[in-house]
Amino acid sequence: MKPTYAFLLSLAIFSPGTARSQQFDLAGGYNYQNSDQGQGLRTHLNGWYASGQFDLNDHFALTLEADNYYGSVNSEDERQQNFVFGPQYIFLQEDRRTRPFLYVQAGDQRSSTNNEVEHAFNLQIGGGLQIKVSQRFSLQLTPAEYSFVKASSGPTHSFSAKVGISWTAWKKSRG
Repeated sequence: MKPTYAFLLSLAIFSPGTARSQQFDLAGGYNYQNSDQGQGLRTHLNGWYASGQFDLNDHFALTLEADNYYGSVNSEDERQQNFVFGPQYIFLQEDRRTRPFLYVQAGDQRSSTNNEVEHAFNLQIGGGLQIKVSQRFSLQLTPAEYSFVKASSGPTHSFSAKVGISWTAWKKSRG
């Protein structure tokens, strides 16, 4: 485990007074990306995302996400999948109706254009708001996500927005 992740995990687990509950959420929804294709070329991609999030306590979570984008570049089909993992910080207590969050995730990006496939390192940094609509369901808005990809043709910088639904599949309360 990298030192940064080990530090964040330790901080999350051993933070005093914040460990009221643990829970596991599943989320999914729509993605939009203003995608950097390198060499000054940008395109608009649409798609979907799915994620699993384990809340270690009221403020720290670990998230595993897969997202898929579709579109075209110079009349050629473009398809992109991201498989990322990382920590998330949630600003307000679990009992609040609206909870802002920030996250950092890293992993693999698989891009395919014209039957050519490339895998590259992907770093995503984003933030958003979770709005509780019932005890188990929330609206998840991520209006700002920056994605840095270290592709073979050089680094790319893309920007995304997401909207989806989150479902609390499991919850354990502590005293």
